[in-house]
Amino acid sequence: MHSHELGAFLLRIVIGFIFFAHGWVKWQRGLEAATDSFVAMGLPGWLAYIVTIIELAGGWAMMLGLGTRPIAAAFAVIMVGAIATAKVDAGLLGNGRETGYEFNLALLAMSVYLWLNGSRLWSLDTVIGRPRG
Repeated sequence: MHSHELGAFLLRIVIGFIFFAHGWVKWQRGLEAATDSFVAMGLPGWLAYIVTIIELAGGWAMMLGLGTRPIAAAFAVIMVGAIATAKVDAGLLGNGRETGYEFNLALLAMSVYLWLNGSRLWSLDTVIGRPRG
């Protein structure tokens, strides 16, 4: 086993868990609350449903190594959107009232890495023979 495969596996597990957890919070608070927060940021309310589904289902898929690259691409798009709409005004490290976008930037970098490189170690994509997981 190469160290880069182990590193990609660890990124896949961590990022999958983080996105799942964020989706779970949206689900637990109620999608209406998520919709309201999206609308307050000037985004269409229906986008909250799509983001929540990607976070929940994509988080599990990522941890299982199923569709790693397309899920990572979706996560990257979500992070670009989050930085551009909810975080950029607070700056990288925050402004005292709001948290900054440093965490989102780290998730974006991890997502882009997995989008470009995949993660085959202990992945369902490898088990079922899907190429380049």
